[in-house]
Amino acid sequence: MEKKKLIIFLSFVLLFISLFVSIFILLFNGYYKAALILFGVLMFLITLITNSTSTDNEVYIYKKIHENNRK
Repeated sequence: MEKKKLIIFLSFVLLFISLFVSIFILLFNGYYKAALILFGVLMFLITLITNSTSTDNEVYIYKKIHENNRK
């Protein structure tokens, strides 16, 4: 299970780095609309990941509080 999570994490890191580099390359070559679209995709992916992480943290905290109240 850990190996699968590591592979997913590394693939997301590679995706973010490649998107970031391609945005700058498109910007410096004058393709502003394409860079703007890729920037929107990057922001959308970052938002999805942060919302998912926030929800996971809230569930973890809720479970820990609930377990402590049971004791």
